Amino acid sequence: MKDFILIKDPEVAKLFADPTRRRILHNLKRNEMTAYQLAKALGKSVSSIVYHLDMLEKAGLVEQSRVNIKGNLIERFYRATAKMFIISYVLSEGLIPGSEDIAKWSKEVCKRAVSSLESFGYHIPPEEEEKWVKLMERYMTLEKMAYEEVISRQIAPTNVKFPSLQLVLNVLAHATLHRNPEYIELMNEISEELIKREEKVTVIKEEG
Repeated sequence: MKDFILIKDPEVAKLFADPTRRRILHNLKRNEMTAYQLAKALGKSVSSIVYHLDMLEKAGLVEQSRVNIKGNLIERFYRATAKMFIISYVLSEGLIPGSEDIAKWSKEVCKRAVSSLESFGYHIPPEEEEKWVKLMERYMTLEKMAYEEVISRQIAPTNVKFPSLQLVLNVLAHATLHRNPEYIELMNEISEELIKREEKVTVIKEEG
């Protein structure tokens, strides 16, 4: 199993839009499992899991790790081909033909992220929503670019499991971002906007 696979093929990236396939990959990154075991874990029919596994295998995202034969019973075990799959920023921005749907999906993710700010006490008025969506989109792009830069510097397998691999990738990516003036400017803008809203909430509480 590789540490990372960077996905630049829009057709492969589209497979991640399906929640069942994402859950299958989540499980197979940690353990090898059969279609039956996955069906039981995800509450799906075996035929449905086999269908998704076939698509993922053809895309190179999962592979058969071993086969157990017990009499007439054949058990095929699957595992993910990488501990982490990174979708390239060029797809999120719709820069490659065929990636337009992925760009739309990325924008929708940012819209939902902006709407969720309310849950943390940050009210975004309707007239400012588009500005915040653009801020989120820029953050997402810069973060993906940093991840890709870190991955491109890997010279040997890490031989560590997913949580530790995720941690080291995050640390190296954010260290890379911290050296990027555009990222610093973006985070300063986001921070200032959030502080304004925190101050408004404080004033309202004091007046109340």
